[in-house]
Amino acid sequence: MAGTDKFFSMLLLILMMNSAIQAAVLLRDSRLITDQLQTALCVWTVAHKHFEPGRPLVVSLPRTTPDVTQSALRVPLSQSDDLQTVNCILGKLHEGTRWPIELFQTSGDDTADTSVLHHSYILFVWNEEVSSLNETLENQLENLKYSTSWNPRGRFLVVTTASSNEPAHLLAAHICSILWQVARIVNVVVLITNQFAYRPLHAMSTTKTTAADRLNLYSWFPYKLGRCGEVQDVILLDEWVFENNGRFLENANLYPTKFPKNFMGCPMKVGTIGISPFVIMTENYTQNDGGTVYELTGMSVDILKFVSDKMNLTAVFLEPSLNLELRSIIKQISDLDDGLSDVITGTVPLLPLIVTSSFEATITYMNLNIKMLVPCPKAIPRTENILKTFSLSVWLTTGLVLLLITAVFWCAGNASYRSVFNDAHTYQSLSQCFHTAWGIFVGVSVPQRPTTSILRVFFCLYVCFCFVISTLFQTFFVSYLVEPKYEKQLQTLDELLDSDLVYGYHPFVNYFQVTVTYPEFVKFFEQKKLQEDCSDIWKCVERLIIKRDVASLGTPMFVIYVGREMGVVDVGKLICTLDEILLSVGLTVIFKKGNPFLDRFNVLMSRYLEAGFLEMLWTELQHRASLRGGSSLRETTGDIVFAFSVSHLMPAFAVLLVGTILSSLSFIAELILNSLCKGGNNFGP
Repeated sequence: MAGTDKFFSMLLLILMMNSAIQAAVLLRDSRLITDQLQTALCVWTVAHKHFEPGRPLVVSLPRTTPDVTQSALRVPLSQSDDLQTVNCILGKLHEGTRWPIELFQTSGDDTADTSVLHHSYILFVWNEEVSSLNETLENQLENLKYSTSWNPRGRFLVVTTASSNEPAHLLAAHICSILWQVARIVNVVVLITNQFAYRPLHAMSTTKTTAADRLNLYSWFPYKLGRCGEVQDVILLDEWVFENNGRFLENANLYPTKFPKNFMGCPMKVGTIGISPFVIMTENYTQNDGGTVYELTGMSVDILKFVSDKMNLTAVFLEPSLNLELRSIIKQISDLDDGLSDVITGTVPLLPLIVTSSFEATITYMNLNIKMLVPCPKAIPRTENILKTFSLSVWLTTGLVLLLITAVFWCAGNASYRSVFNDAHTYQSLSQCFHTAWGIFVGVSVPQRPTTSILRVFFCLYVCFCFVISTLFQTFFVSYLVEPKYEKQLQTLDELLDSDLVYGYHPFVNYFQVTVTYPEFVKFFEQKKLQEDCSDIWKCVERLIIKRDVASLGTPMFVIYVGREMGVVDVGKLICTLDEILLSVGLTVIFKKGNPFLDRFNVLMSRYLEAGFLEMLWTELQHRASLRGGSSLRETTGDIVFAFSVSHLMPAFAVLLVGTILSSLSFIAELILNSLCKGGNNFGP
């Protein structure tokens, strides 16, 4: 009997506790506490005044947000109050539909992603069972950063509903520090809720307000009073007073401009990657504290120096990567992502493979056209030019005319109707006729002019022919002496594919072949058999200038600079390019996404380019390179001014040699013929 009474007593106690809990829940759900209502009103007022209407508004909740469908008995009391506050705030924000609201939850993966850039964010932070404050904010930020609409330069409002023993200003400083370190967020306001919870609504009726009847709104200024991007303290921007429907005490601007034009010499760590003339290291030395100082210049460095000087930033150059190796590029990008550097400059192309969603790029300050570099056609030797003045058919026709006119002269001189006074001996001998025809051809006067009319007609026609031929020959002869003729130039990738040139490839350039939609280029890469590694682009261009047996991808600007360093007067006569532009890229400066320097950098870089300072720097770099390469000055072949030597008279000596051989053969033939004739007369009757 006693056992039965004990059982009923315990059952009655459980029922009474359940009824009490349900009554408390119903009472809590039916009546908002003062802090919750005032927090909702404060958040709505901030959004109404400072969040642009029509632009997306993102609301982010912590990972352990309870399910709205979950039973009230299963929800912890504090989290249920937090959720009730969130529901109240969302209800107020939806009134009037001023903003398209997107809800992000770190525990959910079904949030729709849009391509519209977010403008404002509301982040809720409260006590969690496992995660700390750092993990809560980091998880929310990581979830937001994966969105293509992520905008770290938007306006952030962090609402803390957690009770904490930490002072309000230190808690706000801690939150600002996390947002700055993780995502470089600066435009943030931290709303610290009142820590005295569960005041009933009728508490608002009092006319006296205390420190507990206010909500504090904090923010920070990263570059104020010598703070170089370090969260040392926060500033109380305004207070929300619990009077009537609540109001701001100072009605201050919660999102003022936080970046000055003068950064008071704050350091900016610069990572550099590239080759000359874009990145040039002039000096490096070790300081007393053991640190290494690097002095750099170049097309990509001087524009950054100009901007940093105008912003009064101290550019601290980290160890540069003076090459285009893939591992060097990955190292520099990793350092930027890890916060070891603030900016990267150099040969940084504006391509999706480099500028990912984690980084932001400035405007392009230089456009480079990547072309196929090939040796220019060699100048044909002048002796060969003389022989190629006319084609082979013209030379054969001229020789045939010489032989025919000799026969015509001889036939006309030995005609039966000739007078005894006409052409006594000159045009009656075959050898004399050939000598006369040859003399007219080379422009030499003949020993005897023709006297018969028919011979004069052929003589005049032949003189006109020789005049035309000799005039053309002399014209080409002079032009070849002044400007030599060149071999056929390579103009297409198919011609390069069939040539004996070696293709020097670079792993960095080959990595970007996926961005090239030029089918002939892809075919060339696949079918070209003669290929060599050309990782050292500088030596590859030197080989192209000196040995002229290699072809490679590159930009004409780099080729010109290498040629000036080598002392070449006119690089354009040694290295040519194919007409096709295989890849056109713009060079840029990249920051980690959210870096506050970006907007000011774009303005100052535009002014730098509009003033023509980049062109002036390029001219100066070429002049310095020419001075350094002056001691090894190399004249290109085919210059206009040349020394006239015996080699240029080789055609004349060749003609003399041919004439001497023909004369000797004619003389020997006459001797043989004369001896045969005398021998025949001796054996006659």
